[in-house]
Amino acid sequence: MPVNKEAFLRYRILDRMLKNKARPYPTMDDLIDELEEKLGKSFSISTIQKDIKSMKEDELLAYKAPIKFHRAHQGYYYTDPNFSITEVPLGEEDLNAIEFAAMVLQQFKDVKLFAEFGSAVDKIFNAVNVSSILDEGEVEQMIHFEKVPYYKGSEWIAPILEYIKHRKTMSLEYKRFEVDEAREHLLHPILLKEYRNRWYLIAMLEKNNHIVIYALDRVVGFKESTIKFRFHPQFSAKNYFEHAYGITAFEEKPSLIIFECNPIQANYIRTQALHHTQRIVLETPQFVQFSIKVGITPELIMDLLSYGAGVKVLQPESLKKEIKQRLSNALKNYE
Repeated sequence: MPVNKEAFLRYRILDRMLKNKARPYPTMDDLIDELEEKLGKSFSISTIQKDIKSMKEDELLAYKAPIKFHRAHQGYYYTDPNFSITEVPLGEEDLNAIEFAAMVLQQFKDVKLFAEFGSAVDKIFNAVNVSSILDEGEVEQMIHFEKVPYYKGSEWIAPILEYIKHRKTMSLEYKRFEVDEAREHLLHPILLKEYRNRWYLIAMLEKNNHIVIYALDRVVGFKESTIKFRFHPQFSAKNYFEHAYGITAFEEKPSLIIFECNPIQANYIRTQALHHTQRIVLETPQFVQFSIKVGITPELIMDLLSYGAGVKVLQPESLKKEIKQRLSNALKNYE
């Protein structure tokens, strides 16, 4: 019988707890508390016992998790400290199935619906091609893929998506980095957005109709609200993100940013544009000027600063002053 989506979420949460060296030997109470906190519902001991049994024995999962109960510590652990269900080696049948799926995905990657996932499809297809050329022992010696780290909060994607799909309001418990305690926010969820491997919820606040953005790695939990769902009167995802840079919310008009760099740096910026509005304003043998039309956000400032002396902001004046001030403050750290 196929494993349902929630069971897979539970297995992943249990897996993370069992390999967490900072909190070894989680007890049954620890496992239940973590699952209830992350998934926002109650679980019985028998459910968790069945999950552990499935992880250890279910042939459909393609792994046999080496889970044992440690009597002295009264908790669970992996007998193989390096084991993880996310790093189970693939057999030949698995690779054949993935290769077929990757070929199908490759045909559809330019379809509008899948356009935003084109790079992910390419990465899967390239990985499958590599696996057909190199033996397992040769892969690490000859080619390295960028590893995308796991970020806390990805377990909320599926349950939040259900709220968005079924137009349900939520009472979200959210803890910002700069505060000690979580606060509750009554929201009308609109959409989920990924930015640099992190996920964010875009929602409308019930109290004032403002659009707000919440990082999923700071979500403590949420529950359904009895308030009727409402759409934001003016919000359009296409318009909202047309001139967005990063994930910071902004409701002002976008600015025309013009920056200059030497021809060598320009080659890098051409091949990996800062934004889809990027254009070449002026090109000479000595320098190249680019323009982008975006909101001035912390993410934009950080990216421009990352080029160091390789990029010079020409306009607007407010952004030039902000960049100069940031560089000046950075220099003070080394005085």
